[in-house]
Amino acid sequence: MMNESITHTVTRRDLLASVAMAAGLIISYGVLGIQGLMFLLPERLRPRTRRLFAGQLDGYRAGGVQVFFDLSGNEILIRRAPAGLTAFDSTCPHLGCRVHWEEDQQRFFCPCHRGVFNPDGVGISGPPAAAGQSLAAVPVEVDEKSGVVYIEVKDIRKRRA
Repeated sequence: MMNESITHTVTRRDLLASVAMAAGLIISYGVLGIQGLMFLLPERLRPRTRRLFAGQLDGYRAGGVQVFFDLSGNEILIRRAPAGLTAFDSTCPHLGCRVHWEEDQQRFFCPCHRGVFNPDGVGISGPPAAAGQSLAAVPVEVDEKSGVVYIEVKDIRKRRA
């Protein structure tokens, strides 16, 4: 009887396919684990938020910005554009200075380092533009039936043990 040895060579394609399958398996188990933790511990992983009344929609002038305050006293800038309302935290992402709206130039301006943001909150000049930074968006919602505007901010109440 003849003794034949069977050899199998692993091609580069087989190796890459095996690595890709292993990576996909690891990623999918990781996502499943994170989702399981969020299901079991939702209060600890998600920050509490609160909806605040921010006026009536007809009280917002097109192209203008109104200032509101969150529960910690930080300014929230709400702008009415033709597409609807957008809201931003007034804290400059560069060094934390206060940004204000310049209506005549239709831009948000940070006086600390002359940072400029376009009406959509994207840095277009100065250090924020160089770092690719934008103003932090704040969720804003308009009740279509009543025209009431709400902003969603972090809740500052202490949790009960």
